Amino acid sequence: MIANASGCSSVWGGTSTTNPYTTHSDTERGPAWGRSLFEDNAEFGFGMVMATQQRREQVSDQVHDVLNDGGVSMSEELRNGLSAWLAKATDLDAATTLADKVRPFLAAEAASHPKLAALEAKADLMPSVSNWIIGGDGWAYDIGYGGLDHVLSRGENCNVLVLDTEMYSNTGGQLSKSTPMSAEVKFASSGKGQNKKDLGQLAMMYENVFVASVAMGADYSQCVKAFKEAEEYDGTSLIIAYSPCIDWGIDMQHMMKVQKTAVDSGYWPLYRYNPSVKEDKLPFQLDSRRIKTDLKKYVMGENRFRKLTRTKKDRADELHDALDQANRARLSKFQRMAMDDTDLLEMLKEEIGETTGEKMTILYASETGTTEQLADQLQYEFSRRGMRVKTAAFDDIDVMDLAKQGLVVNLVATCGQGEFPANSKLFYEQIQDADLPQDMLANTKFCTFGMGDSHYVFFNECAKLIDDQFVRLGGQRLLDVGLGDDQDEDTWETAYLEWEPDLFNQIGAPPPPKEVMPPSYSLNVSPGEEPGQDVVVPSGHQLCQMTYSKMITPGGRDNRHYEFDVGNMSYSTGDSLGIVPHNPNQKVEAFCEQIGVDPEDKFELTTVGDKVSSLPSVMTHRQLFGQVLDLWGKPKRRFLDFLSMKCSDPSEQARLVHLLSKEGEQELRDQVFKETLGYPHLLEMFPSAELDIPYMLDFIPQIKPRLYSIASAQETVGSSLHLCVVGDDWNTPSGKYQHGLCSGYLSQMSQEYGEENPAGFVAAKVNAAAITMPPDQSYPIVMAGLGTGYAPFRAFMQERQTLRDRDGETVGPMALFFGARHEATEYLYQCGEGRHSNEITEFEQAGILNSTHCAFSRDQDHKIYVQDRVNEQSELVYDYIFKRGGYFYLCGPSGPIEDVREAVAQSAVKHGGMSVEEARNMITDMRIKGRYNEETW
Repeated sequence: MIANASGCSSVWGGTSTTNPYTTHSDTERGPAWGRSLFEDNAEFGFGMVMATQQRREQVSDQVHDVLNDGGVSMSEELRNGLSAWLAKATDLDAATTLADKVRPFLAAEAASHPKLAALEAKADLMPSVSNWIIGGDGWAYDIGYGGLDHVLSRGENCNVLVLDTEMYSNTGGQLSKSTPMSAEVKFASSGKGQNKKDLGQLAMMYENVFVASVAMGADYSQCVKAFKEAEEYDGTSLIIAYSPCIDWGIDMQHMMKVQKTAVDSGYWPLYRYNPSVKEDKLPFQLDSRRIKTDLKKYVMGENRFRKLTRTKKDRADELHDALDQANRARLSKFQRMAMDDTDLLEMLKEEIGETTGEKMTILYASETGTTEQLADQLQYEFSRRGMRVKTAAFDDIDVMDLAKQGLVVNLVATCGQGEFPANSKLFYEQIQDADLPQDMLANTKFCTFGMGDSHYVFFNECAKLIDDQFVRLGGQRLLDVGLGDDQDEDTWETAYLEWEPDLFNQIGAPPPPKEVMPPSYSLNVSPGEEPGQDVVVPSGHQLCQMTYSKMITPGGRDNRHYEFDVGNMSYSTGDSLGIVPHNPNQKVEAFCEQIGVDPEDKFELTTVGDKVSSLPSVMTHRQLFGQVLDLWGKPKRRFLDFLSMKCSDPSEQARLVHLLSKEGEQELRDQVFKETLGYPHLLEMFPSAELDIPYMLDFIPQIKPRLYSIASAQETVGSSLHLCVVGDDWNTPSGKYQHGLCSGYLSQMSQEYGEENPAGFVAAKVNAAAITMPPDQSYPIVMAGLGTGYAPFRAFMQERQTLRDRDGETVGPMALFFGARHEATEYLYQCGEGRHSNEITEFEQAGILNSTHCAFSRDQDHKIYVQDRVNEQSELVYDYIFKRGGYFYLCGPSGPIEDVREAVAQSAVKHGGMSVEEARNMITDMRIKGRYNEETW
C-alpha cells in the first residue's frame, strides 16, 4: 500500500502514461496507490498504516471469536486453516500463504453463519500488507519533515522511501535543504555555501529506525538488499535513494553511470543501519568503504556544479574543495561507525605508528552475491580457528594497501566471457599499473579461488588474471588457483571443498574446536496446525501440472516425453526448466521410522539468532523429508565432520575421523561416494550419533532444482511446456541399482496416474538460456544432439515452422546430427508408435529440417559417432557455419565435445583453405560471440 507525495515521484509513480508498478505473475496482487498533498504525505501514509493495522487486528479478533464460538459450525479444513492463520497473522510471508489457503473454504462456508459471512467480507485483509510512504526531498527534508519525523519517532511497522533529487525538481529546480554545497540552483545563484541536511544520520539518532542510503546504478545488489532488509525489519524503515534529475543538467540516458560516479567520488555514501542485528554484530554496515575517484570527475559532469565554475571560478573552487573535505570527513566518521572495537584499535595504532601483527584479508569479486557469501563463510571458518580476518570487495581496498597484508585470499567470480564483476573492475585496472614496484608484495602471501562456468571460453579468467598480477608484484603464492565450476556435480563447491583444507594446511592454521554449536532452528510439534501448503514451493518457483506423459522409446532406455501446463509462465527457445523433485515416499516413511517420528506430525519451525530461512513455518515430517531435505544426495564432508562430534561411541568417532583424513580419502570415495550412500545410510552406519531435526536442517542440504532443456516453443504450444527426460540409472561398484532423483520422480508420477493422463503438480521455474540464439530465423543452423540433447532442437524447429507459417518470416536451412545407440529403440521422436513417432520426418516434409544425419553407434560392427557424421558432411557444415555465417549447437553428454569441435574446425580446413590453428581460433571467436554453442553435462 503506497502513499505518494505530490511531485515528480507521484507523476512517474501514478499519473504518467507509463507506470512502474505491476502485479505479481503468480499471485496477481499488486500495490494500492494513493497520492497525497505535498505537505502532509507522512501524516496521510501513517494514517493508512494505522488504519490497516487496526482493521487487521479486528479481523484477528473475529477469527478468534468464530473459533471459540461453539455455535459456529465449520469444516475441519476451515477450522485448521483459521487457527494456522491466527498464529501467524503478523508474519509477512506466512500470513499471506495461509490466507490464500483458507479463503476458498471461508467463501464456500460463509453463508452458513453470520459470523463467517462477516469474516469473509473482510477476508481481503488477511494477507499481509506492506506499507510504504514515498516522496521526494522537498517533502522529506523541507515542508513535510515535521510529519516524517513524527512517523520515524513512533516505531510502527512502515517503510519510507525518499527519492532524493536534491532540489525542488517538480517546480523548476529551486533550493532545498537537500541541495548539496557548491550547487548553483534557483535561490542559490552563487552556489550553496552550506552542507545538505543529513536525513540518514538524523534518523539513526532514534536507534530503532532501519536506515539505508542507496544508488541503484552504483551497486544494484546493495540496493536490493536494502529494500529486502527494510521490508523484513519489524519497525520503521527509511531508504534514501539517489535520484538523478534532468534539472541537474545531465543526459538522463547516462543516469546509471552518474550514480556510480557519485558513489566512487565519495559524494553519495552507501550504507545500511539495521538496529535488529544481534549484539555480536554492528548495526551500521558501510557499503561504499573508500573514495575511488576525484570529486572533480563528478561535479564537472553536471551543469548544476559546472556552471558556477564558468561564472565564478574562485568561488566554485573554494566550494568544491569544501564539499570534498566534507565528504571525506563523513566517510571517516562512517568508517569508524562500521568498525568494532578491535578494528578501531588497530586503526588508531596504525595512525600513531604502532605495529598490529600480521593482517589477513579476504577479497571478493562478486556480481550476484554468491562469492560474497563464500567470503563470509570463509571468514567464519577462520574465526572458528581463533584467527582474525577481514573481508572486503576488491574495489573497497586500495592497491597500495595490499603490501600491509600478511595474507590475502582472493575469491573471484567471472562474468560471461571473461568480464570482471562490477565491484572489482577498478581494482584490476589499478593493479595493472606498470609503475607499481615489482617487489611490492614480497612480504605478502596469497592464494586465489575462482568461481566460473566451463561452458564459457574464458573459464575462471578473472581469477587467473588476479592471481597473475599478485605474482607479478612479487607475492608469495601458497596454492595453485582453485577452479570452481558450475558444471561440476556440486557446482563450485566440488573444487572448493578440496581447496579450503589445503589453504588452512598451508598457513598452519589450528584445527577448529571440536564442539557442537547450537542449531540455527528450533522445532515445536504442533498437532493443531495445518501446513500452509501441500507442496513446498521454493521462492521463485510455481506449481505446474503434468498434463501428459509418454515413453517414446519402447524397448530402449526410459526416454519420456512430458507436457506441463505452465499458465502465464513465459519461456524462450533455448531456456531450461528447473524442477524441484521429491524423495520417494517409501524411502521417506522408512526414514521416519528409522528416527522415530510420525510422517504426518506437524511442527512449527522458527529460526535462532540471525538465521534467515525461506522454508514454510509449518510443515509435516513427510514434507520436510520428502520435499525439502536432499536426504539421499551426496553427503557433504562438513556433515561427516559434524557427525564425528555427535558420536558417543569412540570407535565410530575414530572411523569418521579416519574417513575425513588424507589417508582415508580413498575409502571415503569408494565406500560412501561411489556407493551413492545418502544421509540415512550414514546415520545407520554410525548409530551413536543421534541427530535432532534442527541439526539436519543445518547440515543436510535442501533439494536443488534439476534443469532440463525445454523441448517446445511457446510460439507453437502456448501455455504448455514440453520436456524430454531420460531415466538416469546405474549400478554401484557393489552391484546396487540406483536411480536419479528427478527422472525417477517424474517417471513415478507418470506411471502413478497412467501415461497420457493428467497427473500431479511439480514446483518449477524457467531458467534463462545458456546459449545464444540467432538475431532472426533466416540464419542457417547446424544442430548436434546426443540422446535427449535433441530436446532444444525440437523447440528450435517448432518455433521456426510457426513463425514461417503464421507470420511469413523467412527461414534459413537447418541440419541435424543425431546420436544414440540404436535406431529401433532410441531414435527420439521418430521410433515407436503414436503421435511422437514420426516428428523428425514431419519437420523434413515441412521444409524446416533440410538435412538429417544419424549416428547409431551400436547398429553396426564398428562404432559410429556424431563427430564422424560431421566429418562426412564437412562441406555442408562449412557452408552453413563458415560461409553463410550460421550458428552451431551441440547439446548432450560432454564426452565428445572436443571431438565435435575438431570436426567442425576440419571442415574449414578442408573447404575454406584455413590452417588448423586458424580454424580453431575462428571457432573460439565464434564461441565468444555466441555463434558456436555447447550445452553439455
